[in-house]
Amino acid sequence: MQHFPNLFSELKIGKKTLRNRIIVSPTGETMPSFDGSISTQVIDYYTEKAKGGAGAVTWGILAVEFPRGKTGDVKNRADTPKVIKDMNRMAESIQRYGALFIPQLFHAGAMTTAEAAEGHLPACVSDKEVEHLYISRYRKAGPMHELTTEEIKEMVQKFVKAAVICKRAGADGVNIHCAHGYLVNQFLSPDTNARTDEYGGSFENRIRFGIEIVEGIRSAVGKDFIIGARIPGREWVKNRLTDEECVEFARRMEKAGCDYLEVSAGLNMSQAKVIETEVYPQGSKLEYALPIKAAVSIPVGTNGMLRDPQFCDDLIKDGKVDFVSMARALICDPYWPQKASEGRLEEIRPCISCNDGCMGRVRLGYHLSCALNPVAGRETHLSVVRKAEEPKKVAVIGGGLAGMQAAIVAARAGHRVTLFEQDSQLGGQLNLAYVPPHKEKIKEARDWFISELARRGVEVQAGKEVNLEVIDALKPDSVIVATGAVPIEQLPIEGLENAVQAWDVLRGEVAIESNQKVAIIGGGIVACEVGQMMLEKKNQVSIIEMLPQIGGGLEDIHLTDMLIEFEENDVDIYVNATAIRIEKGKVIFEKDGKEETVLADTIILSVGQKSAGTELVKELRNAGYKTIVAGDAKKPAKFVNATLDGFYAGLDI
Repeated sequence: MQHFPNLFSELKIGKKTLRNRIIVSPTGETMPSFDGSISTQVIDYYTEKAKGGAGAVTWGILAVEFPRGKTGDVKNRADTPKVIKDMNRMAESIQRYGALFIPQLFHAGAMTTAEAAEGHLPACVSDKEVEHLYISRYRKAGPMHELTTEEIKEMVQKFVKAAVICKRAGADGVNIHCAHGYLVNQFLSPDTNARTDEYGGSFENRIRFGIEIVEGIRSAVGKDFIIGARIPGREWVKNRLTDEECVEFARRMEKAGCDYLEVSAGLNMSQAKVIETEVYPQGSKLEYALPIKAAVSIPVGTNGMLRDPQFCDDLIKDGKVDFVSMARALICDPYWPQKASEGRLEEIRPCISCNDGCMGRVRLGYHLSCALNPVAGRETHLSVVRKAEEPKKVAVIGGGLAGMQAAIVAARAGHRVTLFEQDSQLGGQLNLAYVPPHKEKIKEARDWFISELARRGVEVQAGKEVNLEVIDALKPDSVIVATGAVPIEQLPIEGLENAVQAWDVLRGEVAIESNQKVAIIGGGIVACEVGQMMLEKKNQVSIIEMLPQIGGGLEDIHLTDMLIEFEENDVDIYVNATAIRIEKGKVIFEKDGKEETVLADTIILSVGQKSAGTELVKELRNAGYKTIVAGDAKKPAKFVNATLDGFYAGLDI
């Protein structure tokens, strides 16, 4: 039976046909070799999406000028015929599984630095101050070179050359990146374009660069090669491309030769407009795709927090868009299309929009992965879990994220696995993590892991505290200890007994009333999320943090939006501050060598965690058991660390 028949109907784009309406959205996955050449890692990463059932795979982003046109240390390139051999390997690998292969071409323009561009001055449309958040930051990093009229014409030809290279490599088409603040978008927007030549000023002039790129590519590649574009449907800066201009640009791109359009975001003051956090609704960019869909006759798609197959199917059925473009949902589960088409919805691993394992890692210069799917980016080595030649009896102690992941992988390898959890409910810290505002998706993730344990045949014994006697009775061949962490409680703070633990607040064991003054000692991720809970209760919040900044380790987009929220709600933030004493109704702390005081009706302690179960590990090893420690039991960290650590633990039996 075909589930979601609209989503899984064919779609003709140009002269070619997609098997369904799902297109893998491009990401800067940071997987090529350092010189921008194509790696086996990136081929395997995108091939997995084709195996998973997507209709087309958009690979991005490929610089048409290297290194000046790239954004970071390691980015793809399409400026030289030297990439053809390996790009053809990639094309064949993806097309083998029935998906179209469409590389995305771009130029960073002012969205880079001289360091990232390996000594070259970044190219800008106009050498002027701008409002756009990220370009304004890049401008502070150093001078930029304003493109001359002749250089712009040469740049058009660089896009054309890159498209020809992709065609020679066997690609089905190319996608031109005209959104997200990159070079084409910089020509479109008055915020970044103050030119007085034929490429600036009027709307006709500002769209000229993008139109000439499409016209040039169409002339060079012929009618059978797909040309698509990711275009802005809205901007959020004062001197912006208007909504009406976005629609007209779409019309002109169709006339120039585009076969399809994906509507996304333009210049903005929050990167969450591009890569949404969990605060945003599903289909968050749909509203500005609708007028473009009504204005053109070629297929139009949307992206942004698309998670539910029924939601996506309804978009197609109702004629709102022709296809959906998905990135993070297919990073978290590349087999989302296959599972959805077969009605196996409960098996789809749910993306929680944390950005931590994907974009958070990319910003650190790491390759893209996923907080819940450690195979992402590691397909070459981890996509296949080989069956053990001699299945073993395995005990996993701890039912948090690392323990559940370890048990799942061990069971996939054919081992007989028993998982012990001292609480009555599996999930560990996931049960706390979904309590703060807008974190409900974490509960869905917890439930997926619990269900996956059952699907893999793992025996679960919940509500059972484990000691050496319990393990001796089971007589396992290997033991995985994933007992997690506990909050730090002992600190040299006088009057500490007058504070409550953040974990107790999250558990609901300590109720905080509304309209109170709440002081939080500690400014890490948990502390900040508890602070957001307190704001929902209309409390006045103060945060006292020893480090120079709050939210250490928090992914950049979440951190930026959180700081904006704190500023809008007048949260008092004290950094480089050490709490030294708690008295009735106040916290005394030291900052810059002076004592200061914060008044508080409630004082919450959130200063980090320490590993649990260390004594049990010693006992097990002394008793001769092969013992593997995983997750927070080894070292307190984040979800992305727990799943990877758990995965490796399940393999290392």
